[in-house]
Amino acid sequence: MNEIYIKKISETLNVEPWRIKGALNRGSIQVLKKPFVYLVFRKELGKIERGTAVFFNDKDVVVVRGFPKIKRAFYLKPALMMFEKVAVEEKMDGYNTRVFMLNDKVYAITRGGYICPYTTKKLREDKNIERFLRDYPEYVLCGESVGKQNPYVVHEYKEAKDFGFFAFDLRKKVENTPLPILERRDILESYGIKNVRLFGIFDKKEAYKKIFEILEELEKENREGVVIKDPEMKKEPIKYTTSKTNTSDLRYGFSFPFELGKDFFFSRVIREAFQAFELNESEEKLRERARKLGESILIPFVESIRKVYKGEILTENFEVLLNNDEEAEELIEYLRRQGIVLMFEKERKNSNIKLKVQRFMQASYDKIKSFIEKGIE
Repeated sequence: MNEIYIKKISETLNVEPWRIKGALNRGSIQVLKKPFVYLVFRKELGKIERGTAVFFNDKDVVVVRGFPKIKRAFYLKPALMMFEKVAVEEKMDGYNTRVFMLNDKVYAITRGGYICPYTTKKLREDKNIERFLRDYPEYVLCGESVGKQNPYVVHEYKEAKDFGFFAFDLRKKVENTPLPILERRDILESYGIKNVRLFGIFDKKEAYKKIFEILEELEKENREGVVIKDPEMKKEPIKYTTSKTNTSDLRYGFSFPFELGKDFFFSRVIREAFQAFELNESEEKLRERARKLGESILIPFVESIRKVYKGEILTENFEVLLNNDEEAEELIEYLRRQGIVLMFEKERKNSNIKLKVQRFMQASYDKIKSFIEKGIE
């Protein structure tokens, strides 16, 4: 890596050059070469977040800081005590996307800091986003990409059946400081950019009851949960999900039980336990919750064992609609660079290409197959 660029990165991020070099040597800062050369922080480096991306422009650098990790509330009542006023926005079930302007073009990066060709092309179609970023080039637009047409998280929303983008934050590129909620919402709405739903701004005393009322409605609508924020964004937000989201996550996880770490599973069981306690559920409701929890764990796991026993492979399936073969190949190459083993099929749909992708869940298949064949570990 050029010494001039290392010095620029060091000055911009206020991180010593030797730490940048060390992270590069260890691979905790990754050098990407497509669609052009840029750096991705795969791990935190001091105060610099994982997912931070660094781009090069002549002898200058452009930094997009990683999106800060949002803490999760397990027991809501004491968690709310840090706030005076509470803004409650919807937590949508999609994938975290940061959108910014670089060399006069719009780019979208994932939570990990990688430029996603699919999301970039989809968001470039939105001229409102382009117009906003031209007027506010120093900002990064943070939001949730949702819908059934994407290669990451498939969840259908009536307001975005195939693909949609909903903003939940607006941050300075380098400083990573957020705008207050109402200011962000007003600015983006003036450009025709959708925000996630705001359920209201409440006093701390009334917020507790209001949040559980909101969650009850979200549960009925099969929606994920809420993010609880300081309206001025001077305190760290917290997130809280519905019971249906917790069991849905477990159902997905136990369909491919050896892909995800134990923390993924255990944290969701903890959420269910504390939510049941906090709601002071009756014996009948507690047993119903336990039944749903158990089913979300055992049934998908057994179904996966049966598939492998019958000689089938384990795959996660999704499809996306693309403009042409070139876009399809670009997305396939990108996914493979992420280490994803996949099979795909291209199908013409009018003037577009429908790309059907099967992601092979290697670890789960191998482990289950080994248990079936040997019976022991």
